[in-house]
Amino acid sequence: MELGIHLPLMEFGDEGLSLARLTRAVDAARECGFASVSANDHFLFGTPWLDGPAALAAVVERSGAMELATTVALVSLRGPVQLAKTLAALDVLSGGRVIAGMGLGFNPAELATVGLRIEDRVEILRETVEIARLIWKENNASYRGEIFSFEDVTIEPKPVEPIPIFCGGSTRAAIRRAAEYCDGWIPGRVPMATFDDRINYLRQLTDRKITLGNIPITRIDKDRKKARASIDVEALAESSEGSGHWIKPPSGKFQTIEDLEGLLIVGNPDDCAAEIEKFRARDVEHLVFDLRLQYDRFEESLELIGKELLPRFQDS
Repeated sequence: MELGIHLPLMEFGDEGLSLARLTRAVDAARECGFASVSANDHFLFGTPWLDGPAALAAVVERSGAMELATTVALVSLRGPVQLAKTLAALDVLSGGRVIAGMGLGFNPAELATVGLRIEDRVEILRETVEIARLIWKENNASYRGEIFSFEDVTIEPKPVEPIPIFCGGSTRAAIRRAAEYCDGWIPGRVPMATFDDRINYLRQLTDRKITLGNIPITRIDKDRKKARASIDVEALAESSEGSGHWIKPPSGKFQTIEDLEGLLIVGNPDDCAAEIEKFRARDVEHLVFDLRLQYDRFEESLELIGKELLPRFQDS
């Protein structure tokens, strides 16, 4: 199982966004021994948010051997040819270390900014995946779909190796997309009961190898009580577009930290290791820590994970 980290792309506290902040985070991740760094993507957001692919490009030289992943949000809404070109360039610059996580997006206003309709988002994702694979492989490619069409397109340079495409989302519909035309599935913020249901559904749909990933919200501290303090269970239980499709706990409502099992990794290193073990037992190959609840001490948290958790799982 590979352990990765979500980069801090949004403004937090008194420290603004800067290349220095970003490279400091990547340096810390590399020195700690993480396998990947990931960047989410938003056009419009409630707080300043760095462009995901641009952030990854900015840190290629500092990323060592780590994989560079997009996870996932609006990546597929950038225009399929432009996106394919961007990811191919990033793959060339990194020597073949890119994972393309793609999602539907959920905000009608964000889709409207690029001239797209939320009603078309499922077909947009499908056609984007088809187009990217086509022009990563072929020259003088042509495509005619319901949303996108073009003739005689060649992009160079092409990716070093075929870029794996991971589907985001936590609904059963997302599982059907992953089973049909993606290489992996990487949801963010999904309770374990729902995750188990989706894995079982995926295995019913296909025998094809689909790489499993997950992006749990993570909060770690040497002091268990400090890590668990001020966790807003209600807010986290409503923090995902797919929350209406989750399997609820026996009480019928997410009320406790324990109810957020799978969505949240929280506690001291032993607590967190026990939660990570649950993902390993489910054959998750890419686990990405989302530290947005403690961006104010991002590097300190990375060091604690690197020292206390990575050695327990790196060779597994």
